[in-house]
Amino acid sequence: MDAPPKLSNLTPDDRVWRLDWFGECGYPGSIRRYSQPSIKVALSQLRCDPTDFAALTLPDCTDHQHSHETWAPISALPLLAIGDLWKEGRHVASPDYQVEVFKGLSVNAESASFVKAGLAIDEHFLLPLSRHPWHRLQTQSYCVVVTLDSGKRLLVPCAEIIRFYFGSSGNFLQRLFTAPLAANSLWAKKHFNPLNRHLHLTLADRLSGVSAADIGRIAESKLAWRAAAGIFASCQKASAQRLPIHPYTGFPFEGVTDLAASGIWLPFGESEDATFIAFRLRSCSHPFPFRSLSYDAADRKAWQGASGNRETGKPSFSRGRSKSTETVDADPGTNKKIRAAGFVGKHRFPDLLGKQVWREKIEAMPNADVFLRHADGSLEQVAFGDPDSVSDVAGVDAREDLSGATKSSAEDALPWFVRSGLKAISEERRYAPIGAT
Repeated sequence: MDAPPKLSNLTPDDRVWRLDWFGECGYPGSIRRYSQPSIKVALSQLRCDPTDFAALTLPDCTDHQHSHETWAPISALPLLAIGDLWKEGRHVASPDYQVEVFKGLSVNAESASFVKAGLAIDEHFLLPLSRHPWHRLQTQSYCVVVTLDSGKRLLVPCAEIIRFYFGSSGNFLQRLFTAPLAANSLWAKKHFNPLNRHLHLTLADRLSGVSAADIGRIAESKLAWRAAAGIFASCQKASAQRLPIHPYTGFPFEGVTDLAASGIWLPFGESEDATFIAFRLRSCSHPFPFRSLSYDAADRKAWQGASGNRETGKPSFSRGRSKSTETVDADPGTNKKIRAAGFVGKHRFPDLLGKQVWREKIEAMPNADVFLRHADGSLEQVAFGDPDSVSDVAGVDAREDLSGATKSSAEDALPWFVRSGLKAISEERRYAPIGAT
């Protein structure tokens, strides 16, 4: 899996910039990308030491007089988060700011509601500009506010809810933004056994297995389906009303969860530490609607991508391998191989740590491709998204990479029933092979 490509247009110079907020979605005329919408990203130049986390929580840590706004493809959203630091188009750090764990958080129709970032209640702003100036250019963007048992509030930008719960891969996220949700856009086949609560999915074309659990939640939960479908519906509603398109959706569940987030506490009126604004969600303990999950791909494009060389069986050669890529504002081509760009992830959902999720079919590894370095020394260009046209630009799918999140072993990778069988064989003499001593 390749490293994330350089987002060339994200930062304007070689200084460190803070990603401040997300704005509207659209198809700006200056960008040659039509298969998916772009999302506006606001950044401001960092003034303090990027390692001084205490200073980063202060409103004057960035220069708000010279903010920078740019457009990013929606399938790049998994790589982006509010509060992250970027330099020369590459991610530098994800500061912790203030980390809070909201234990026993109740999420339901009574406790949670949609609000705009610039909302004032009783003449007091939920996000006062004097303490949180970073949303000032996108006050019409949506957030979900959850009332806490203490009377305080948790405020989560809807863009972060979308990124956290549906951002395991860029191609998966792109489908939620570009068409009304339909089962055949996410899976080709589905079977759920109500006795052992095992779910099996055949993923739709070009979807990565890293999104299998997220897709499984949508498949077996009406609330998760509603949240996923609400993304495109909110965009369509704003477009029909000729309004700026600010996507919004809620949590993909109702009930109690332990929710961990990094952000900062803000005052409300005269009360200090009354509203916690979550820049980045870190983990959510709400259970998934299955006990175990297996999946396979509808075709190999979801895993290795389409390749002319692979179809003919001929190897490809070049004088060198490109070690770096950068993105361009264009659609990737269907005639190019899809490349997987991994971004480091931690276990977002503790519930999955105790459940078996595995790929059903094991396929032989194909011959490795060799990517060409251009004769003039320029970097190979790639574009985010699901290929939709004939182009010389290769597609790249940003996928969560959990390989380094926790230690694992070959035994941990085996499905539960295999491990149970091996345990029974080792403990019961009658299961031992003939001739064993």
